[in-house]
Amino acid sequence: MLTGAGITAIALAADFLDLGGPRGIGPRQVSLAMSGSAVLLAGVVLISSVGRRYISEWLLVVLATIAVAFAADLVVINGLPEFGAKYIVLVSIGISVLSTVVIPASSLDRQNIGSWRNLFTLDRLKIGKFLSVVVQLGLLVLVVRQLHLENQAFYHNLMLLTFYGFLIHYFLPIHYRLPFFLLLSLAAIVGILGFANGAWLIAIGLGLVGICHLPVSYSARVAMLLVAGTALAAIRVGWIQASWLDVIWPVLASMFMFRLIIYVYDLKHGKAMPTLTSTLSYFFLLPNVFFPFFPVVDYSTFRRTYYNDDQHRIYQKGLQWMLRGVIQLILYRYINYYLVIAPEDVTNTTELVRFLISNFALYLRISGQFHLIIGLLHLFGFNLPKTNYLYFLASSFTDLWHRINIYWKDFMLKVFYYPTYFSIRQWGATTSLVLATSFVFFLTWLLHGYQWFWLRGSFLLSATDILFWFFLALLVVANTLYDAKRGRKQTSGQRSRSIGDIAALALRTAGTFSIMAVLWSLWSSDSIADWIALLSVVEVTWENVAVLLLSFLAITVVCSISIWIVARDEKSSGLSAKQPAFFKSAAVTGGSILVLFLIGNPVVFSRIGGKSQELIRDLSVNRLNDREAALLQGGYYEDLVGVNRFNSQLWEIYTKRPFDWPLITETAAARQTGDNYIVELVPSTTIYFHDAKFSTNRWGMRDRDYERTPAPDTYRIALTGPSFVMGYGVADDEGFEWLLEDRLNLENAGNQYARYEILNFAVPGYSPIQNLLVLDQKVLSFQPNALFYMAHQREEEAGVLYLADQISAGADLPYADLIGLAHGAGAEAGATKVENVRRLQPIGTEILSWTYRRIVETSRAQGILPVWIFMPTLEFPLQEKEIARLARLAEESGFIVLDLSDAYENQDLESVVIAYWDKHPNAKGHRLIAERLYQALWEKREEIPVFR
Repeated sequence: MLTGAGITAIALAADFLDLGGPRGIGPRQVSLAMSGSAVLLAGVVLISSVGRRYISEWLLVVLATIAVAFAADLVVINGLPEFGAKYIVLVSIGISVLSTVVIPASSLDRQNIGSWRNLFTLDRLKIGKFLSVVVQLGLLVLVVRQLHLENQAFYHNLMLLTFYGFLIHYFLPIHYRLPFFLLLSLAAIVGILGFANGAWLIAIGLGLVGICHLPVSYSARVAMLLVAGTALAAIRVGWIQASWLDVIWPVLASMFMFRLIIYVYDLKHGKAMPTLTSTLSYFFLLPNVFFPFFPVVDYSTFRRTYYNDDQHRIYQKGLQWMLRGVIQLILYRYINYYLVIAPEDVTNTTELVRFLISNFALYLRISGQFHLIIGLLHLFGFNLPKTNYLYFLASSFTDLWHRINIYWKDFMLKVFYYPTYFSIRQWGATTSLVLATSFVFFLTWLLHGYQWFWLRGSFLLSATDILFWFFLALLVVANTLYDAKRGRKQTSGQRSRSIGDIAALALRTAGTFSIMAVLWSLWSSDSIADWIALLSVVEVTWENVAVLLLSFLAITVVCSISIWIVARDEKSSGLSAKQPAFFKSAAVTGGSILVLFLIGNPVVFSRIGGKSQELIRDLSVNRLNDREAALLQGGYYEDLVGVNRFNSQLWEIYTKRPFDWPLITETAAARQTGDNYIVELVPSTTIYFHDAKFSTNRWGMRDRDYERTPAPDTYRIALTGPSFVMGYGVADDEGFEWLLEDRLNLENAGNQYARYEILNFAVPGYSPIQNLLVLDQKVLSFQPNALFYMAHQREEEAGVLYLADQISAGADLPYADLIGLAHGAGAEAGATKVENVRRLQPIGTEILSWTYRRIVETSRAQGILPVWIFMPTLEFPLQEKEIARLARLAEESGFIVLDLSDAYENQDLESVVIAYWDKHPNAKGHRLIAERLYQALWEKREEIPVFR
């Protein structure tokens, strides 16, 4: 006790004792103070009587929770703690917990005192299992951090919280483990969301749980919950203003929108009385704050499986599932980055097959996340069942229903299917089965929209969504009726399968997979017309029929091999009545984790070289694929599309975008034009846009005010481009154009030129063709000396999308040559935008080249120097080959070329963007662009006479 008190006093009095380091309370002092407090509390426990020691024990548990959150960088006090500070506090907490265990506080623990003393007498088996789990978990933490899986909150905070929390949790007496888990969960909520937001979430959650236990009738409690839900819904849609709740909605909804239904159901039908700790642990589950899309955990299963097996076996199973989740997320990344293609890029049967398979395979992300979530819960004693099981090997649609998202299936069966079926079973077995199944799928569609509403604040209602669930319901009902009449054959490893059995099963599996892939493409389409246009690329020819048959045969072969491997494993496991030895399982799992760690380690893969090194490096980066990045970029100017699928990373970004983050077209600063510009800035307008002052001059430029005719001895530059050129999200005087103009005038005015002016004609969403329109119809009248055409990596795609959209709408572009080029490729009015994009993509380079040449010809004819400047955008990883191709195309067209692709070199890209959901450069990013552009102009001063 004296030692603990002394350490605590020294830590708190460090400034007065002049012990060095920064003044004030910092991570080191906090670490020492918690360490001393832990030793002090352990001393109090040891000298307390059995009846009173629980108070100090509870304080020690609370302190352990704070220490773990501190070590996981969730408690930040004047900076993040160093590893040494974390090590000191965790060791102190661990030793304190161990010392209190030696003298148990309850009769139950007295019976187990021998097993705990074995730990101090070197019980090699228990120590070996503990160290094995710790080493595996530690390596897994390193792998997740190396690969930057999911978001930073997960791979840094949650994984550290899990690792350090497990170390303390393992040595706690059994009756303190669940409370510690609950406290850890609450600490994670507060640490991630902030104190105020976390407090609101916990308070609302406690209120909802409290209603469930009011001393009134069951129906009254349900009615009160409905009233509370209606009030929250009114807040969610904005009828009742409570903007401070915006941050917590996705997490609050994920915790309560389905679990509350299950909990209320179990209160009515369950036999076991819930406890406060188990109930709150169930709702505030630790990983939930990091994963808004969460498996629907059943309350009775949650309680029944808590430490229902040997603890080390539970921990080991959790590690196996977490490893499986990591592998699935790596596979997802590979498919998402390299195999997935956009629907408009599908131009033939082979590409359609690739699209269908890769699009369906994206479910790996949900599966991987669920494995990580449930595996992590195993580390705290929750021996929960599987969430998914070999879903790509489902041999029928009822089989798929039982394999994919098993928790959802169990939830629907328990709460809706069985009550419905048994309430109408007097109508006959077949009728009851059909109606109950159909009702379940109707509710699945409805609850999908309900889920979207709570996560995003709007109800998801689309024809593709309705059709997907309708077709899937028909298939499952038909399969169910077939199974009911014919009887389902056992497919487990109860008998050896012949080659014929495997072939027949593989054919059924391949058929199920193929149909689901087609249905999944419907679900992910923006409209039925787009889906039909996608499938219409397949023309009935012998060549296309051959491609489809060969593809189906390939799928069948893969299924055959997979089925044979699974059957062999099931047979071998069935022959052994015993579960696999712990250390054998640990060796396999640990070895696999070690291999992943070595492959993903930069020291190792940097020696591989070539494409393999580039692949591993890219797979270690959490980014959007090209199509998602394009959708995100397009979402700056119009409502985001294609984000209604919960397995999309774009959806994750979209859920974090606040409601008070409007599009530019939703403000008074922009307006629809009804012509080929589509949108323009409103002249003489001042607003605050994304918390930054946004002003336009009398000409509708986001800039200072200028006369139409330049003053004598003025070097005037016209600047064109999209939103990142306009200065989207930064204040008027923070954009690179403003900064560059100020520097040119400060350092060079009065030499060759009396003044420099840069006129910013940029408008969000403008494509190369729109920039040509700006040049022809606006720029020329301002008599600039030079045109700075700001380009980006999606130049070609932006031109194709704009031209396809305008032709589909029947717009009249003033460029007959360009229209003729598009019509020659098959683009026509009345076709959908997706169809026209598909037809124009093969000539995308020609379209861009024509646009560039026309800009150069127009500029030079008016004595304007055309300068093409590549500016990096932060939604996409830079592709050097694409940048070089665009630069070459611009140079061949007659531009002077400047490349600013290295402007953000050696920068943490997250530090130069406005927000996680908005990748426009922030003020720092614009400063870097301005500095790099000034340098590039100086390097090209012989060709661009800015400094003469």
